[in-house]
Amino acid sequence: MSRKGYAIVADLNKCLGCQACAVECKIWWASKQQGLHHAWWIITETRPGTGYPKKWVENVKKGLLPDMNDYEPKFEFRYNLTDHSGNDLPRIFPDPMPKYGPNWDFDKGVGQTPENAWYFYLPIQCMQCDDAPCVEVCPAHAMYKTDKGMVIHDPTVCIGCKSCFHSCPYRRIFWNNELNQPAKCIMCEPLVEKGEAPLCVRVCGGNVRFFGDLEDPNSAVHVFAEEYNVALPLFPQYKTNPRVLYIPPVLNPPVNGKERYDKPYLEEFFGKDVWRVKDILEKERKKRNSKLIRYLGGNYS
Repeated sequence: MSRKGYAIVADLNKCLGCQACAVECKIWWASKQQGLHHAWWIITETRPGTGYPKKWVENVKKGLLPDMNDYEPKFEFRYNLTDHSGNDLPRIFPDPMPKYGPNWDFDKGVGQTPENAWYFYLPIQCMQCDDAPCVEVCPAHAMYKTDKGMVIHDPTVCIGCKSCFHSCPYRRIFWNNELNQPAKCIMCEPLVEKGEAPLCVRVCGGNVRFFGDLEDPNSAVHVFAEEYNVALPLFPQYKTNPRVLYIPPVLNPPVNGKERYDKPYLEEFFGKDVWRVKDILEKERKKRNSKLIRYLGGNYS
């Protein structure tokens, strides 16, 4: 049954890892807010990798919550070391020197040779889940779901109990210790209400991210999620029915005739449906005029 409201689909076969989505979101929403130095409402992780917050996927399995050591620290750059003398100057390091931060292992992945080297980029944000644990556990109803699909936080009724922070299996709720409030992606709801797409979609230089109404047959997200069913949830085993969906990274070119995939890893992240999607994509690429491939390329005519 088709869902109503908005969704975001990211084609991971095209993601460049440029972080334009992350930087634009940080500048617009979190950079000037008190107590959110560690918050990246969207960030593009290198997978396999440790992620942000640190080892969040592994820690979810263990039932462990992130602490502030799993985020970047609040630091300043020592610009007072600079002068205009023209002499050699010391390098400007952050103070204190961070021991971990966003994209700490960027582009690292796994493998030692071109034949077995493998990684993909995973832009991750609040999943705007239809069965959102944060909404279900909030005793004050400060977390709520709009009729358009966004999960929104109302700070005026929040009691700071951290139930939402504890419940999110994607670890996309960032706790503001200074205000004792949660903070998270809201799918740019104020901009969407004015008829604009979310910032992360608008600045994507690789045509990776698509936004639209799931009920609109002319919308790319409808074509991907409803018509062709190639947009998959991240960690379907969480059973949260997210509205941020992914076309899995299954079109990597082989090296010396060998495919470069960690199949169990992809199945963990996207479920066994990942191979059904791979078959569909490969079949559609061979067609002379495939609607799916046209929409993936941004051609909706």
